[in-house]
Amino acid sequence: MKKVKIFLLIPIIFFFGCVDDSLVLFKQNQNNNFNLKQELSQIGYKFSKKHTSYQYKIKPQDRLNITIFNHPELSSVINNTTNGTNLQGTLVYPDGTINLPLIGKVKIAGLTEEQASEKLTKLYAQYIKKPFVQVDDVSKKIYVLGEVNHPRVIYMSQDTISLIEAISDSGGFTDKAKRSEIKIISGNWNHPTMTIVDLTKLSPKDLNKLVLKPNEIVYVTPIKSKPLDIRILGIQPVIDFVNSILSGMVNVKTLRE
Repeated sequence: MKKVKIFLLIPIIFFFGCVDDSLVLFKQNQNNNFNLKQELSQIGYKFSKKHTSYQYKIKPQDRLNITIFNHPELSSVINNTTNGTNLQGTLVYPDGTINLPLIGKVKIAGLTEEQASEKLTKLYAQYIKKPFVQVDDVSKKIYVLGEVNHPRVIYMSQDTISLIEAISDSGGFTDKAKRSEIKIISGNWNHPTMTIVDLTKLSPKDLNKLVLKPNEIVYVTPIKSKPLDIRILGIQPVIDFVNSILSGMVNVKTLRE
């Protein structure tokens, strides 16, 4: 009887002994509580709040939250402006300007949040004592679509977010996700660029370098090709855009080990 048990254990030990530990990133828990961040930490991946030196520059049609400290009456007037929509904040007009109390129209597009804050602080110093202005662009976002558990729009509090954080915040991969073909679409709608990332070939150090910038789209490809058909309120044009790219010609580069 003992010999039989030993005989049955040999192939089991052999199988688990041959499993590559680097594949821990792609394991799925039986209870569906798959924690991508926890799995990544086990292979040495460290999350960093400062991914790159990239700084987002304000664009027309962005919405800004502008706070003038010690002057809540001004901040309230500025940030409660809805411009006929349900979105709060100051709209950057197509010509790149905003219209503020006391100082009027100001060119703001092309500046970082820090530069915009400094510019408005100097302008308000002509009208109020010791102003301190903080500008936050509340329209910075990325789209995560395809084979993730919760396809969504992610609004960004920083200028960048790592690819792994974006996937984790979207519930992680589904069982049908093709981890060797993560597509990142960037650029404008007239000249899009698509980068294909193979997560199975990248080390933890390489993963830390994979950062996303505002308005980029992450599409997790299914194992079997199928049209993208996801209903997310307010981004149907984005989904149509992704479908057109996936079926058409676009500048593509592949990021591997």
